[in-house]
Amino acid sequence: MNDGEIKKLLDERISHERAKSLFIELVKVPSPQTALLEEEPLLKAFIRTAIEPRLRTMGFNDIRYDAMGNLIATYGEGTSGRSLMLVGHAMNQPPSTMKNPYGGEVVDGASYGLPGECVLGKGASEQKSNLAAMLHAMEVAIAAQAKIAGKLVFVCCLSGETGKHDAIRSVVEGAGVRADMAVLYGNSLKITLGNRGRIDVFVTITGSPCHSSRPWDGANAITGAMEAIRRLTSEIKLDRVHPQLGRQTLTVNRIRSFPESTHTVQERCELTLDRRLLPGDDPTEAFADIQRVLEQVDGYKDPMSGKPFRVDVRMGPYMYPSLVTDESPIVRALQHANQVMLGRRAETYYAAAAFDQGYLNHMGIPTANYGPGEEKYAHTDNDMASVERTTDAARVYGFLLLKHLT
Repeated sequence: MNDGEIKKLLDERISHERAKSLFIELVKVPSPQTALLEEEPLLKAFIRTAIEPRLRTMGFNDIRYDAMGNLIATYGEGTSGRSLMLVGHAMNQPPSTMKNPYGGEVVDGASYGLPGECVLGKGASEQKSNLAAMLHAMEVAIAAQAKIAGKLVFVCCLSGETGKHDAIRSVVEGAGVRADMAVLYGNSLKITLGNRGRIDVFVTITGSPCHSSRPWDGANAITGAMEAIRRLTSEIKLDRVHPQLGRQTLTVNRIRSFPESTHTVQERCELTLDRRLLPGDDPTEAFADIQRVLEQVDGYKDPMSGKPFRVDVRMGPYMYPSLVTDESPIVRALQHANQVMLGRRAETYYAAAAFDQGYLNHMGIPTANYGPGEEKYAHTDNDMASVERTTDAARVYGFLLLKHLT
């Protein structure tokens, strides 16, 4: 199919009202982040009740689940050698203080600086507007009976707010799913070209408690923590800077000491470190640098008592940095789709947050973010996205898949 034929097909079938109804229906099904993370039953229920039945109604027959419970659906003849992966996510922020978080209320976007009608609800600004756009694009392309000679892969991961790649890794490495290129959810119909990565490091400094009137009888874990932070600040090299993504950073973003009692020299101090990575940084090497410095504090003696501290360092979740250029195949394909369907090139930008695009690019699957989400309203009580932009995203996704796979 040529560009004009694809545009005509989509213009006749992509519907504002259909995108709106899908969006509202998805918001009304709770899929919150909880302490169980990907094991939360509501996430699996969301995929099995709100996603899988819609795919089967469209005509997807090849639907399976990987070992973790992520949905993998494929469609098309697979004869052209071309493939495209659309990646959705189930998990969104917990309700917190948001009123009616699963009501799917429709509001006028003008008051919020957004075009047309908007849908309010947890996940609207991130996962669910993008899922609605992807589902609408796929149902239209399949219902039009366009010959999909390539392979369309749709993935709905249990993740979305975990800060780690476990779910998408299970899909790609565990289930063996690959594609020529991939799209993840995005912001305000812009294309995300890159972001820094991140590792979390968990540190425990252990001393020995005593009454704070006799500090020479114990080893104050807070003193040990201060020494650890001093050494990290002075010895970890953070000298790389990227012109768009900024600099490497190391931040102590959590500190807590125990026991929680008055007038007590603290026995244990727990730190969480946030180390931001630039493209080219390896998460394991960045952790090894931190571990090397902190091992110097293991056995360090409390200046007051002379008693030693013990230090335990553990690598936590991490996300790879991501970087693609304007010449990346997925960026070129998205720009072409945006130009044909919306009459303009999409704005490109570099994001602050890390997500699964870093992992996919690391694995050699060219990936960019594009979609109708609204990052300025993510994790707020005004969690929302525009129906107009959701509809436009469906048009762009639809063109992308038909152009690449027919």
